[in-house]
Amino acid sequence: MARRTWAAVLATVAVVATTLTGCSGGGSDSNTLRVVLANFSADNEGQAVFDDIVEIFHESYPEVRVEADFVPYDNLNAKIATSLAAGTTYDVISAGVGWIQPLAGLGAIGELEGEGFGVEELEDRVYPSFVPPMLHEGKVYGVPIVANPRVLAYSRSAFEAAGLDPGHPPRTFEELREDAERLTVREDGRITQTGFDFWAQPSNYRQQFVAFLGAAGGTLFDGTEPLFDSPEGVRALSTMRDMVSVDRSSQYGYQNTAQTSLVTAGQAGMGFASPYVDCSDGDGGIGAEKCDDLVYFSLQDEQSSMFTGGRIAAMGSQTELEGPAKAFIRALSAPSSQEAISVMDVGVPVDVDSADSDFVQGNPASRYAVEHLDTAIMEYGGTNFLEFRAAGGWALDEAILDRESPADALTSLAELARNRT
Repeated sequence: MARRTWAAVLATVAVVATTLTGCSGGGSDSNTLRVVLANFSADNEGQAVFDDIVEIFHESYPEVRVEADFVPYDNLNAKIATSLAAGTTYDVISAGVGWIQPLAGLGAIGELEGEGFGVEELEDRVYPSFVPPMLHEGKVYGVPIVANPRVLAYSRSAFEAAGLDPGHPPRTFEELREDAERLTVREDGRITQTGFDFWAQPSNYRQQFVAFLGAAGGTLFDGTEPLFDSPEGVRALSTMRDMVSVDRSSQYGYQNTAQTSLVTAGQAGMGFASPYVDCSDGDGGIGAEKCDDLVYFSLQDEQSSMFTGGRIAAMGSQTELEGPAKAFIRALSAPSSQEAISVMDVGVPVDVDSADSDFVQGNPASRYAVEHLDTAIMEYGGTNFLEFRAAGGWALDEAILDRESPADALTSLAELARNRT
């Protein structure tokens, strides 16, 4: 199975990016701040959110023009490498939680110091679990903007129909498997209600594995050393394999046409869900009755664990506009920006002060997610993390589909990561 390495990705030159705010990706000048935003919605909603961020930025630097590239994650590393080679580097980079160490190792982003960007200031502002992913060699290289948890939920009515206690969510892997089997409904051999929905497309079970790994008491990396091939990792992946390929209480790679969580849509008894559920009766809403039927929970096999991704912002290492770059990062992390980006990213604000906001408290899924951010486990780990990210999905699938043992799949994946340090 061919795998694209970090070096190969960096060698990719052909990149198509969406540029906004009337700018194209040429060279920069002393009055233009170049910004790249990964997976920023390139529609009217995304443009409006971006314009509001620029407006906040212009309160500090009204004369500095902002040039923005909206880039899919799959193109981000190639886009950054191309800009470095061309000498048209970005002043601000907004990416995912796991990108800090790889980008710092590449030399694409620089240390953030002073002006409220120290470790202590970060610890005062955000949840503790978000601090280590922002550090490289003990220094702050990025700040978190929003959190993107994947919460677990189950249907009270489905529990009752299966003879399960809706006041007792599964805690251990064994309880999870048992409950998922009982929640699976079949008619003429066809599943009409999935027992447990991983809410993942083929080759995209990485984040779910991280959640199970955390619940088993494991972790992905220690610095650049991969630890996911531990007994905890094998147990986590074995449980996922058993649910898909042995119990068949979960349908591999299945998603509904809207690609929404099956438990939220009423098509699964239990599963992963987003940290925001529209409880309205209008278009896109599931209605108050269905919202009241959902119960949110975390696995607590060895420890409580909730997978959390997120968006970060960092300063380009070669920027000549350090002041404006830091001001733009502050604009991205302003409370109003965090809420607007959370709506667009289907996330929640990461500042501890946001917990009591109307935005968080007004939605049961958001409220649960924020209340459990202290148990967040994230997908990051050293400068070689992107090797795991690139190859991890396919390697995990081999085990989930019972084509390779979980131990062998994780051993091969860990060897790949070690060889790229």
